[in-house]
Amino acid sequence: MSQLEQRLAELRFIEGVEKVEHVRFPTGDQFWVRFNKQLDMQKLQKIVSDRGYRLVSFGALFSKLPRRLSEVLWDGVTHVIVKEISQWGKITSVFGFEPDGIAKIAVDLHGPYQIFMAMNEVGVQLVYDYLGVKYAPLPPPPPKAAPPKPSPTVSKAPAVSPPPAPKPSPATVPKPVAPAPTPPEKTVT
Repeated sequence: MSQLEQRLAELRFIEGVEKVEHVRFPTGDQFWVRFNKQLDMQKLQKIVSDRGYRLVSFGALFSKLPRRLSEVLWDGVTHVIVKEISQWGKITSVFGFEPDGIAKIAVDLHGPYQIFMAMNEVGVQLVYDYLGVKYAPLPPPPPKAAPPKPSPTVSKAPAVSPPPAPKPSPATVPKPVAPAPTPPEKTVT
């Protein structure tokens, strides 16, 4: 996180920059730079081509729609920076099929600003070049330390077990008492 804060701080107070943000999406993180004046597209085109990339127009059809409808159908992206694109990709990008790229240029649909959205570190490097700021790659974040493994507890004293429970003795059942024998009666004969 401190590395990201360093990137944000480097660009935050450059002239022409309105806001710098780190935006999280389920598909990946993006680095956004919002400008408070129009981008110099010729300068950007030269920087992009010097690096071996191409600046492709995108969403031209949507930008011509009425504002309310365009806000529903279009996210404001006007250009995409790509490594390579086929002729078919150029044609489909006019109709709103966005090619995979390293960065995008968008207009803020609710304000006069343009936004440079970098998808990866190469895109970040392009915006640094455009702004004339020295780009220094940040070191990779340190690996997260694994939690320490619990060590097996070895007791030096012998284990003492509780004394065995006494066994229940068999229940003594009282024996039936036989009636006392009666002496025989004497009979007179």
